[in-house]
Amino acid sequence: MHKILLDGEFIIKALKGTIQYKTLLDKLIKSPNELFLSSHQLPMIHSQLTKSQKDLFKHNYLKKIRVFSTTGKEALESLNFENSSIALALIGFKRISQGEGIFIISKDKKEIPTFEGIKVLTPEEALENQKLFEEKIPEYIPLVDLAKEYRNLMEEIDNAILQAVAETKYILGPQVRELEEKIANYVGTKYAVGVSSGTDALVLALRALAITKYNKEYFDKEDLIITTPFTFTATGDVILRSGATPLFVDIDLDTYNIDPEQIEKAVKKYGKKVKGIVPVHLYGQSCDMDRIMEIAKKYDLFVVEDCAQSLGAKWDGKQTGSFGDAGCFSFFPTKPLGGFGDGGMITTSNENLYEILLMLRKHGGKDKYNVEHIGYNARLDTLQAAMLLSKMKYINEFIEKRRKIAKLYNKLFKNIKHVEIPYVHPKAYHVYHQYTIRVLNKNRNEIQRQLKKEGIASMVYYPVPLHKMKVFQKENIEILEDLKNSETASEIVMSLPIGLSMKNNYLNNIIRAFERFSLI
Repeated sequence: MHKILLDGEFIIKALKGTIQYKTLLDKLIKSPNELFLSSHQLPMIHSQLTKSQKDLFKHNYLKKIRVFSTTGKEALESLNFENSSIALALIGFKRISQGEGIFIISKDKKEIPTFEGIKVLTPEEALENQKLFEEKIPEYIPLVDLAKEYRNLMEEIDNAILQAVAETKYILGPQVRELEEKIANYVGTKYAVGVSSGTDALVLALRALAITKYNKEYFDKEDLIITTPFTFTATGDVILRSGATPLFVDIDLDTYNIDPEQIEKAVKKYGKKVKGIVPVHLYGQSCDMDRIMEIAKKYDLFVVEDCAQSLGAKWDGKQTGSFGDAGCFSFFPTKPLGGFGDGGMITTSNENLYEILLMLRKHGGKDKYNVEHIGYNARLDTLQAAMLLSKMKYINEFIEKRRKIAKLYNKLFKNIKHVEIPYVHPKAYHVYHQYTIRVLNKNRNEIQRQLKKEGIASMVYYPVPLHKMKVFQKENIEILEDLKNSETASEIVMSLPIGLSMKNNYLNNIIRAFERFSLI
């Protein structure tokens, strides 16, 4: 797949009926390539078309072409070239294409400034180059192609960020509040609080519960909070940071989520020392929230849902993040709703908890010069919120795309004996933040090395269960029984590419690699 910049004059000639140019434009529109047009050329194109040509361009062509903005600095730089308009388009294109692409022009190539990495083609040369229209597999298939995902929404993202920058309301600006309202409405809670990361979301939620439920700033070391050891470090770390002690219980090996029966067994063993539960909706599949909430109610325990990977996931039709006292989401760039850095959100329907969360994220008080609690500087940046809002409207579309990729994976893996596809509980709506297989009767790490040699990314989430990590072995933790399922999972799971830019031929290539491994 190529990144191709189209010259405005080429588009005008194509739309006005120059046969060779129209043929090329139609072939490019139908090709798998990414097509680009500099925004500064758009008015010039529009001004030279008839009404019917304008309608044709808008409805048949422009939807497949990504229009990118150029900056004032780039415009000034373009003045160093004889043809500044063409130079401006190329300078902007070089930035967004990461220095590699093709420029199709209608002029003599001698008039075009040279930019390293950008190949210039005339329409005649482009039509003769059949490889230009073929769908090829990239040399490397990443887990997620963040650059391409940005380019897919480039116009909206750039506009949202530029507006936010110009407004200069950088701290808790209106975009933060708007995103909070949209997330709360989407998840199905009364409130949402934007914070600086998914990790900080968990810290603040636990701290707020210590304050509202137990009237103390931090939990005590004697206070136990139940969670899974088969998760990212942050889940256990935040329990320590809240003052409590993690109590690790084992997972259900089918879903990789915390086993509710092990939760109840732990509560019966440790009694009143247990204060709450932090279930993790791993890989994008909800935990058994019916059973977890039943246990929480029975023993008067709070529930903080770790939803870092599960925005949009459901249990029996209800969104994760809406069951417990609080739901904690991450906007890390690779997440279902990913930002341009760190960011997070806490959802809740508890008004008292909400008021405390607002204080904790802003140094601990309503009045920052006379704070009531030990707080944090943990606000979600306005710029992140602006960018996330531009993506939020497509969240269901993003999820459905991942679900379709997972469905195709499942079909293609059907006859490969050493691979077990993800199990989905009948009550769960899986959003596939990760597509995680189980490697059977093979060396998982060796298969991962072979995939890397073939240019296919993979990742193990997670190779070391929390109870075996150095940091938790140094701390005062509690473990219920042997956690054998978590240890087994850490040795056999592997996550494969499932980004929004994945295509069917990429998946076929991955499956062929696994078919070859079956012969090893």
